[in-house]
Amino acid sequence: MSVSGNPPRASNSQLGSLRGVATRSNRRPARSGGWGFGLFAAVVVLAVGAGWVWRDALGLTPEKGAGYWLGIAGMSCVGLLLIYPIRKRLPKLGFIGSVPAWFHLHMALGLLAPTLILYHATFRTGSMNAQIALISMLIVAGSGVVGRLIYVRVHRGLTGQKKEVRSLAMEAAGLKDTLAKDFVQVSDIAAALEKTLHQPRSSVISALAYAIGASSRISRAEQQMLSAIRRGMRDVSTRWALGKDAGRRLQRESSALVRTYCETLRKASYLTFFERLFALWHVMHLPLFVLMLVAAVIHVVAVHLY
Repeated sequence: MSVSGNPPRASNSQLGSLRGVATRSNRRPARSGGWGFGLFAAVVVLAVGAGWVWRDALGLTPEKGAGYWLGIAGMSCVGLLLIYPIRKRLPKLGFIGSVPAWFHLHMALGLLAPTLILYHATFRTGSMNAQIALISMLIVAGSGVVGRLIYVRVHRGLTGQKKEVRSLAMEAAGLKDTLAKDFVQVSDIAAALEKTLHQPRSSVISALAYAIGASSRISRAEQQMLSAIRRGMRDVSTRWALGKDAGRRLQRESSALVRTYCETLRKASYLTFFERLFALWHVMHLPLFVLMLVAAVIHVVAVHLY
């Protein structure tokens, strides 16, 4: 405070600091590759739908011609699916491509293989082993889509959330230094909130229960912080001799920082849940994949022998 009676004015650098914090915190990580897989999945869905509608008009037969070779192509895709888990476990095979590249190919082949097999089978099931092979392949394909969704949540949007939360926490704590001591309550609420978060959970159920409870605590804290900003704005505006427009802009940018900070905490609270869910999915997906391979091999052998 000035002893002369004239309130100090906030410098451009002080106001710009908060604006920069709000701008940085509102940025979202770039999403790369997601639209490509989504487009490919949409094409596969359309292809399956068209094949089902016009299955009688296609004139395909599983035993010969194009129908037979569609089955060969589908089984070739199934064989290529094995390369990803092998490449992931054997770093020496780096010369055949990176693990992420094989993962994306694995996902694509996981949708392409059952599509080709459906066309090969003319969207019908014949013998018992053919039914088991087709159904197991469709289950594995559906499991792969679910796994992809969980993987995206864990590795694209949430892996860096813990670091982002800490960064935003520091920026929120710096709010009082950038403006005035009147916003210290916001920082105190954030500090108290963080002490209740990021506790590891061993099971999927406990991790989900924690995430739901944490989300509720974050929402309450968010309302408390926004209220603290509204209460403190009068003192801040007076202390820094802000005009009406500057005061409104300052409150808007402060509130944006708090909302982004709380949203980041909320997402991070679900990180452990999705990690546990992904681990559980992986345990289930592997035996389903092995079952599909066994059923497919039995079907191929039975068709060519009998």
